Parts: sequence; C-alpha cells; structure tokens
Amino acid sequence: MFAECKTEVDIHPCGDFDEAFVLTANPLYRYDLIISDTYRGSFANRDAQVLKMIRNYRDTRFCPLVVYSSGPKPADLTETAFVIWADKGKSQDIERAIKQVLSTNIPQLARKLQEELDRSAGSYLWGFLERNWEYLKKHSSVDVLERLIRRRASMQIGRLAPDGEEVQKIEGLEFYLYPPISRDFRLGDVIKTKTDGNIFVLLTPHCHLTIQPKEDTPRADYVLAVKTFNFDEIIKKTSTIDSIFKNPWKGSPEEVKEKLRKRTQSPAQLGQPNGRYWFLPSFLEIPEMYCDFLQVVSIEYNCLTNDYTRIATLDTPFAEALQSCFTCFYSSIGFSNLNYEKYSYLIERTTPKQS
Repeated sequence: MFAECKTEVDIHPCGDFDEAFVLTANPLYRYDLIISDTYRGSFANRDAQVLKMIRNYRDTRFCPLVVYSSGPKPADLTETAFVIWADKGKSQDIERAIKQVLSTNIPQLARKLQEELDRSAGSYLWGFLERNWEYLKKHSSVDVLERLIRRRASMQIGRLAPDGEEVQKIEGLEFYLYPPISRDFRLGDVIKTKTDGNIFVLLTPHCHLTIQPKEDTPRADYVLAVKTFNFDEIIKKTSTIDSIFKNPWKGSPEEVKEKLRKRTQSPAQLGQPNGRYWFLPSFLEIPEMYCDFLQVVSIEYNCLTNDYTRIATLDTPFAEALQSCFTCFYSSIGFSNLNYEKYSYLIERTTPKQS
C-alpha cells in the first residue's frame, strides 16, 4: 500500500496500546504517521487514552493520525484532514484511511522537512556555532542562544528550494505570517472589517503599537491603515482600455509580461500620482489586491479587536517595503522642470572626438 503511494516507510509495530502510548508520549521519538486501534482495557471509558493521544499530538506535534475500531466512533473524536477514523469491521477501510492521509502529503512533508533541517540548516548552524562559540558563550544567555539558533534555522530552510538552491523568485506565501504570531498589533497587519469584509493594512510602526510592561494598551490610541482594492478593479481603472475588446493588456506576449512585472513590483507602476499603489499577492483568503496610498484611514485602537479580524501579517522585509513606499509617496517634493536646453553644451563636451 505504501509502495502504491510511492512512499518509503519504516514501520514500528507495538504489541499493545499501552506500549504504543508510552512511545508516542515520549518526546525523544518522532513519528510521521500514527495508526492506532482504540483502547480496550480496564478503563471505564474505552476511548479516553486514544482521545488523549490525539489531543496531545494536535497540540504539540506535527503528525497525522489514523484511528480505527470495530466499535462506534468516539463522540468526542472530530475528523479532520489529519485525523481520520476507520471502521475495522468494514473491508479495507483502514487502508482507505491511510491512503487518505498519505494523499495530503503531510507525513512525507514532515520527513522531508526534518531531513532538510538536519542536512541544510543543521550543517549551516554547526559551522556558524563552531566559528563563533567562544564569543557566544561569553556574551549570550541560554534563551538568547535558543532564539538565535531558531531564527538562523528558519531563515536558512525558508530560503531553500527543494533542490537545495536558494529561492530567487518568491510566491505569495512568502509575503505573510499566516496567521499572525504576535499578540500585539504591528506594522503590516492585514485586517478585515467584520461587517463588510473590507481589507486594510496597518501602517503604524511596531514601536507605537507595542504594549509596554504594566500597561494594557499601546501608546498609540489610533492606528493608520491603508485601504485595499481588488486587483481587477484597479487595473480597469488605471489602464488604457482597448475601445473594441476592453483589453487592459494590449501588446505582444513580451509586452504583456513586462506590464505584469511593472504592475506587481514595489511600488506598482500604474495610476497617478506615481507610487500610489502597492501590490499584495494572494494567499488563502487574501485575494490579489492593491493598497491605495490616497485612501488612508485612522482607526481607534480600541475598535481594532471589536470591529476587525486579523488575517495575517506582512513578513519582513515586505512590511518595511510597504512602509518605505508609503513614506516616499508622501514625502515627494515637486518643483518646476529645469531648463535643460541651457546645458546643451554638455553634450558636445562629453561626446568623443572622431579621429
């Protein structure tokens, strides 16, 4: 069955549930998939231990589970993409459940990420720590070292493509921390109104939104947010439309690709004034959008949690790029064009003489 799914496997069978529970509860062991019968022992509730194992793994581990029994499914067991119930009395239902989990590619992904972390980030960190250990030992506490190692590992593995080369072209998923991991609101938070679903991105710097010790709210009692608009809407609004075909993408294939590049760069090259729009790629419930720097609102901080839902946070350096483009847009200084014709002598002065 595993060969049919093109998955290499090393199976660790257990004689009874008690042995299996001890192994799965031990943090020294890591499994990519657990397949378990429900517990039939002296406990009054025959499902208690299995449900406890599922709860522990859902809370603390990156591992899907297949749970089977000849009896009814436990009332408290909720099936998801990664927790599958199988009926032992039904022909080949356990095999069906295992294939269903393997089709998610989560067990394969867990193994691949672990091996890649060992191979790439592991060797990278080992060399880094060896070269700098004497300094780090003197100047860093245990918790600082832990943060440094975690950060270095995540950066290293996050920048690698499957073939081990560094990623050169990013996708929408690299733009966001989804869901947000910070408890505080911060620059780059993508928020959605609970009433009409309009999406905004916060422009207020982190430092103004951080809740200081012994305080309940940040020092910024209002936050600045830029409103977003659907990609299609802005393209139609800002493009020169072909009067016959209503086509905002006129031109050869090469010209169309160049238009797309300019319309998705930071800031996007479309509309007036220059630098007005900033492109947001799609990811999960975030569609392709533009931030419009001419449509900025001020929101009372106390309204954020009541009236808005945090969807994601722009990761670094994208949050800082948004802030930089916004700042540049509003710090532009216009002046009359210089009379360049008065400097025509510079052309002659810098033109090579013919021999």
